[in-house]
Amino acid sequence: MAASPAFVLFLIASHMTVSSTMLVLNKAVLARLPVATTVLLFQVGSSALILWVLGKAKLLQVDAFEFQTAKAFFWNAAAFMALIYSNAKALQHANVETVVAVRTLSIFVTAYGDFRLLSVKALDAKSFGALCMVSGGAVGYFLSGGGMKEGTNMGWVLAYCATNAAYPIVTKLVMMSRAMTTWGRTYYNNLLTFIIFIPAALILREDQKVTSLQEDGAVNTVALSLLALSCLWGTAISFLGFLCLDNVSATTFNLMGNVNKILTLVVNGLLGDSRSPLMGNVALVVSLVGAGLYGEARRRQAA
Repeated sequence: MAASPAFVLFLIASHMTVSSTMLVLNKAVLARLPVATTVLLFQVGSSALILWVLGKAKLLQVDAFEFQTAKAFFWNAAAFMALIYSNAKALQHANVETVVAVRTLSIFVTAYGDFRLLSVKALDAKSFGALCMVSGGAVGYFLSGGGMKEGTNMGWVLAYCATNAAYPIVTKLVMMSRAMTTWGRTYYNNLLTFIIFIPAALILREDQKVTSLQEDGAVNTVALSLLALSCLWGTAISFLGFLCLDNVSATTFNLMGNVNKILTLVVNGLLGDSRSPLMGNVALVVSLVGAGLYGEARRRQAA
């Protein structure tokens, strides 16, 4: 039975809220423990362990480990690793405005994948127009800030755009290949992500950095408490992500991520030290209005 619109809206709001607060938590953790891959390993590894224990105790419905299912989720973990890495490299080689503006263009690629690979109804004119508003507003904000900065490497920005477009499609395909509980999907996703990121931590020699942080006294109660909280929050965002993808299209999920980034720019513009130009703020409002119109247009199209 299809979920009610109110429940879907609640899921979307919950995922976006947890995602935003996770960003703040990760910044706080990495400010004290600047070993990003090790932090991610703790987050996904602890989540997989907790879910395995709760599943064995019959407190949650967690699917038992099967090699064939693990093989399917390997591709989801690989797509996630590509997304995380390309995002980090894009932000390293371009300003945030460039990354956000180009990221919105990935919605159209995801929408095409939805139609071709997942048999989702094609966008009608109103839905397409609303997505154009989202992307056009983000591009307008980018241009209001002076456009592309010197030294920008568009290769990494486009790579991030591509992986961002592909990730929800890959995840939906993996989900469709196996009938599982949402807790089971969360368990497999975190377990396979943990396994696939171990070589990255070894290559980056982050064990040496962790030892250095311990010697400097950086690994203290505050840092470990924040890390533990981020592990719980990571489980929540993973669970809500799969629950959302069970109830919305890959395109809508991609749009949720873009709206989150745009809202972050709005908050930074209101509270940050550097104020955005008036036209830049107007462009962001256009993007947010477009996101709202898209939701309404798809609701009417499905009715």
